[in-house]
Amino acid sequence: MIRTVARHAIRFGREVYRSLVAYGQLWMYLPKDPPPPWGPHPLERVRPDIPLTPAERALEQQLLDLDTLP
Repeated sequence: MIRTVARHAIRFGREVYRSLVAYGQLWMYLPKDPPPPWGPHPLERVRPDIPLTPAERALEQQLLDLDTLP
């Protein structure tokens, strides 16, 4: 009786593991092709004629601070 329970527990554990691996592969998408050399899509660029919001300016400052790190 204990052997059958142990077998079912091991089998259940394997299925849970395989399910988690499949779930991780589903959500970790890695494109096969590199990004295009001409840059991001034109709609993803910041328009130069519209000023940045205060939140966007703060984010830009944080990113510029990262560039100055050694």
